[in-house]
Amino acid sequence: MGQEVKDHLRRALSLMFKPLVRLLIAQGVTHADFSETAKEVYVEVALRHFEREGRINKSRVAILTGLTRKEVKNVIDRTLEERQKEGTLSRPERVLTGWFSDPKYTGPYGIPLELPYDSKEDAPNFMELVKQYSGDMAPRQMLNELLFSGSVIEVENRYKAVRRDYKFSALSPQFINRLGDVGYRFFSTAAKNIDKTEGGAGYFDRMVFADEGCTDEEIQQFDKYIKIRGQELLEEIDIWFSSLPIHNEKQEDLKHTGLYMVHYVETADERETLRDLLADRQNVDLDDE
Repeated sequence: MGQEVKDHLRRALSLMFKPLVRLLIAQGVTHADFSETAKEVYVEVALRHFEREGRINKSRVAILTGLTRKEVKNVIDRTLEERQKEGTLSRPERVLTGWFSDPKYTGPYGIPLELPYDSKEDAPNFMELVKQYSGDMAPRQMLNELLFSGSVIEVENRYKAVRRDYKFSALSPQFINRLGDVGYRFFSTAAKNIDKTEGGAGYFDRMVFADEGCTDEEIQQFDKYIKIRGQELLEEIDIWFSSLPIHNEKQEDLKHTGLYMVHYVETADERETLRDLLADRQNVDLDDE
């Protein structure tokens, strides 16, 4: 694969990841969690589509994926042993765990101390707590996160931990599973349609959009319009599926298929890159307290 193609794919990957990473951060899924999942998917896809020998050649998989042989072995071993990985604690969770368990930051009966943000004396304080349990995370940002989540409250210029866990907004398993289904089906079609090595004309993949953009009021009008017209089309397609003959479930050539319709809304800044963001903020002093 040429370097130019790789560069384009990386830019496309970055754009696709933005809404997903936003959701992952909001739900406390760390980069370590994501990285381990990505390794598992790379190994699976390499074995399923690019390495079809009877035995598993870890060296070959390592070459295909860019992982080390040790990483490939670890992924395979974890999968074969069906062990449940203990989730990596997020930084806020590590800070709260230290606050509730470290004798330096607890009082009688293990109750967390009320901490000042900083202290000139050698006394427990929030900045030292964050430095010890969260590394290079800015203490002020950490404090804001814990206050926002309700895990910490402010009491007379001191901070009190009132909950040991760091609460993220809850999502139902059904919605999470649907996210995986939608993402997989959309990207499988998009990837097939640009991968000319598979041949064929590709699957239906069309888009319509407002050339000049829309106001919020117009977006609301379009939302109402597409919910009615889109539902009518989906019901028509459902009737078409229902008219097909009933198949034997044991037939090996049966494949699942269907159609997704999605109304998307985006602002111009959502397509900006990290380089654009840093350029916009280069003259802004960052709070590294």
